[in-house]
Amino acid sequence: MWPLIRKDLMRRWRSPASTLVMVAFPLFMSLVIGMVFGSGGNGQEFPRIHVLVENRDEGGFLADALVGALGQEQGQEYLEVEIVGEEGAALMEDGKASALVIIPEGFSTAIVERRPTTLSIVRNPSEGIKPEIIVQGGELVAAYLDQGSRLLGGELGNLQEMIKADEMPASAKVGALAARVMDRIRDVESYLFPPLVGIGSAKEQDPDAGEDDPSGGGVFGYILVMTTVMALLFVATRSVGDLFEEKNSGMLRRQAATPLPVVQIITAKFLFSVVLGLMVMLILAGTGLALGWITAPADPAAALLLGLAFNLAACGLVAVFIGLVRNEKQAGILSWLIVMGMSALGGSLTPVEQMPEAMQGLARFTLNYWAIDGFNRLMFDDANLQAVAGNILVLLVAGGVLTLAANLLLVRRFREMTS
Repeated sequence: MWPLIRKDLMRRWRSPASTLVMVAFPLFMSLVIGMVFGSGGNGQEFPRIHVLVENRDEGGFLADALVGALGQEQGQEYLEVEIVGEEGAALMEDGKASALVIIPEGFSTAIVERRPTTLSIVRNPSEGIKPEIIVQGGELVAAYLDQGSRLLGGELGNLQEMIKADEMPASAKVGALAARVMDRIRDVESYLFPPLVGIGSAKEQDPDAGEDDPSGGGVFGYILVMTTVMALLFVATRSVGDLFEEKNSGMLRRQAATPLPVVQIITAKFLFSVVLGLMVMLILAGTGLALGWITAPADPAAALLLGLAFNLAACGLVAVFIGLVRNEKQAGILSWLIVMGMSALGGSLTPVEQMPEAMQGLARFTLNYWAIDGFNRLMFDDANLQAVAGNILVLLVAGGVLTLAANLLLVRRFREMTS
C-alpha cells in the first residue's frame, strides 16, 4: 500500500501548485483580516470611532448585510456603531459622532440591477482622521459592491430571490447558481490573485501589553485556525477528487490490472489524503509559530490527534459525496457547496460566537465547529487532551462512519470507472 501512497505524494511534489495555493490561502486571509481588525502588534489602542448609520433600505438584503457587518462584535473594539433614523442629521449637527453613513432607499435593488446609487457619508468637520477613516472605508465598500455587481449582478438577483422566497430553493437551482458563480470567478481569477501589493506596519512595542492582547498576534492566530480548517477541507476535496484525474489519464485502468484488491487501492488513496492534510496543517502551524501568530500548544499530541481526526472526517465526508456523483463537474460543484456551507456555518468565515443563537446550534452539526473549537482551546486556553476529548471523539466517530460508507461507494465507483 505504501508504494501507492508514495506515488501520490511524489505526484504532489512534482506538481505543487494546488497544494501551495491551499497553504497560502489561510496565511493570506490571516494577514489581511488580522491587519484590518488587529493593530499589528501589542501597542497603544486607537480610540473607537463613533459612527451613525441610517438605513433607509430596510429589508434590502445587501443593506441589511452591510449594517450587520458594521455592528459585528469583532469590530466593536474599533467602531461604536449606532443605528439611527431621521434624527441622525441633528445628531451630527451637535457633533455627537465622527460620521453619519446613509444607505439610500432601494440600495440593494439598484446594485443587483446595476443602476447608479449613492452611499452617503456626512463627516464631522471638527474631527480629522476619524471621519477620513470612515470615508476611505466607504469608498472601499463602494468599489467592492460596484465590481461585485458588474461581475455577479445576475447571480445576486437570483440569490435575492432565493432569500426572499417562502420555500427552500431546490438543490438543483442552488447548484446551478453556485456553478455560475464559480465560472465567473474563474474568468477573473488571474486578475485577482495573487495581489501585487502587500501592506506592512511597524509600531513601538508597549511593554505593559500582555501576551493575550487580541490586537496583536492573537487576531492573526484566531483567523489562521479558522481558515486552516477550511483549507484542509479543500485539501480533502482536491486529493480524493484525484480519482477523476486518474480515470482521465488511464491510471485507474492500470491499477485495476494489478493484483491489488480494489479496497486496498481505495484505502491507499484515503491514507494519502489524510497524510497530505496533516502535512498542510503542520506547515501552516510551523509558519504561524515562526511569524509569532500562535504559540506551541501545551499538549502537542492532543493537537496532532485532533488534526488527524478532523482530516479523517473531512476525507470521509468528501469521499461520500464523490462516490455519489457521476462526473468530475458534479463532484466539483457539490464539493464546493459542502466546503463553503460548512465553513460559513461552522465558524471558518465568521466566529460562531457572533452568529445568531439558532445558527450556533446548527454549527454543532459541522466538522468545522468541532475542529475550530478544539484547536482554539489547545492553542489559546492551554487545554490538554482531556479538555478536547469530546471534540476528538465526535470527529473520530464521524470519520469512522463516513470512511466506511465512502469505501463502499468508492469501490463501486472505481469498478464503474475501470469497466
